[in-house]
Amino acid sequence: MYDTVKMYYDFLDNPKAPTESVLFKNCKRIEATNGELGCYAKGKLKNMTVFLNERSISVQGSLCKYFYGNNIETLSLTNTREALNQISADLSIDIHKARVTRIDFSTNIITDYTPTVYYPYMGELSLFERSEKPHSIYYNQEAKRLLFYDKIKEAKKKKMDIPVEYIGKNLLRYELVLNKDVPRFLKHNGLYGKDLGSEELYRKLLHLWHSYYKKIQKHSKTIKIMADNIKTPKDVETRIFNALVRKNPKEVQRFLKELKAQNVFEHKEYYSRLNSKIRNIHKTQVVENPLIEELSSKIEDIYIELM
Repeated sequence: MYDTVKMYYDFLDNPKAPTESVLFKNCKRIEATNGELGCYAKGKLKNMTVFLNERSISVQGSLCKYFYGNNIETLSLTNTREALNQISADLSIDIHKARVTRIDFSTNIITDYTPTVYYPYMGELSLFERSEKPHSIYYNQEAKRLLFYDKIKEAKKKKMDIPVEYIGKNLLRYELVLNKDVPRFLKHNGLYGKDLGSEELYRKLLHLWHSYYKKIQKHSKTIKIMADNIKTPKDVETRIFNALVRKNPKEVQRFLKELKAQNVFEHKEYYSRLNSKIRNIHKTQVVENPLIEELSSKIEDIYIELM
């Protein structure tokens, strides 16, 4: 399930690449204009972008595309090891000793309907900023993000060849991107190329990928009024509030953000209490939503199969 990775191979601790390697044949030397980088070389190893200077080599790109020729297929752990070995052979260095500073962990879910149909029912995620585009959803933090998007539409836009088994299918891509302080976040004392081939790291990332999806608020398709429990006008107010939260989650979140921006409450914990109450509404009185049930079930199946 690895896709884009970024790795740094430091010459201070490791042997330099020999001048007869593919690296030197395919890298064009460039003189920096800002006076900071000095002379360096940039080139391509298939789809991977490679930078070379006097101190290090950096390699960035999709491991999946490097191995398969596309990043629509899912890279298994076994094939990840093969891809790393091939990069080492191509560059004549041991890429297993390179520091890893970015990891994208993802796969495709074959859905019954086009991916955009599922987006309205995926709500907020605590401590993440949710943003929605016409064909994708982002959950952003400074050091990590989650992406949900239409992989077939992206492939067509980039004029990528679509594997035969996916032609005519609906492919929803779900990615977990770690792009800052990756070793610290994963509680690793250093993170290296060799770790990408380990079952321990693979399972840890798979668990994170799965658990973040489960934490996303899911919106029901309809509102459950439960009129038999209404006894007082206060009960009616509560039902109306619950209905508003479930019917217009984006509007409710926008309203809460405005309250916080205007410092309406004297005590800051009131904001967290409101958010907690809203999350609880989404978790209780759940009305069956076949779309979210389908997506959640398929993500759960992937997790169980690979764990």
